[in-house]
Amino acid sequence: MLDSPIILFDFDGVVITQKALEFTALKLIRKKFYRWKNLGNMRLIDFARLFEESDSKNRIKALIRVYKAYKKYIPSRWRRIVFFFKFRKTYPKYEIYERLKPNFEKILIKFKHSNFALGIVSNTSRKRLNYFRLKLGLDKYFSVFISRDDSQYRKPSPIPIISALIYIKSNLNFQINKKNIYFVGDLPADIHSANNAGIKSIALLSGHGKKTDLVKANPSFIIENIEDILEIESLKKFLLN
Repeated sequence: MLDSPIILFDFDGVVITQKALEFTALKLIRKKFYRWKNLGNMRLIDFARLFEESDSKNRIKALIRVYKAYKKYIPSRWRRIVFFFKFRKTYPKYEIYERLKPNFEKILIKFKHSNFALGIVSNTSRKRLNYFRLKLGLDKYFSVFISRDDSQYRKPSPIPIISALIYIKSNLNFQINKKNIYFVGDLPADIHSANNAGIKSIALLSGHGKKTDLVKANPSFIIENIEDILEIESLKKFLLN
């Protein structure tokens, strides 16, 4: 076990879908009230991610961040404020429909059977992450959960990943050999975080990131779908039949 790999995962777009944010974005973009500007070819998930990355358990801090982030798209100041409260109130209602990404559970089962240490490192809130831990029974597979509330830094900083590794070393008796540590993400910030932490980065193209942006982030590996992780040579030797 001491030499077994450690694989950390981003959460949204990698572990679970993220349809609630996309559906909420679609509903609000259709509202002429906000007098949208500069949307162009912007994808729903990119638009929704702006909100997720700006949000905070501190409502005032979140409002200020969202207010700045959406200035380009909602020129009206008071309409931006209305948008903030509407988005924040709406998207949690649809989170009950989120599920694990297709085929992901069988991958987790195989990793656990082979004594891999698994964890989640996300920029989402602890409250939201804990909700899905319970709803989807994630503790069956993952040994550590790092949210944006567990560190004063967010990805692309390496600190959230380092926090996860410190926990694994202290509580699971795993050797921290960076050659055997991987982080799977679907956004450039995930890849930069892993690279900054000195571990191997895996860019997942079937998530919400754009291929050109992920390639530019210089990941160690690029996989189309999560099943392809089983074909990474440095991991295959650890997998039990």
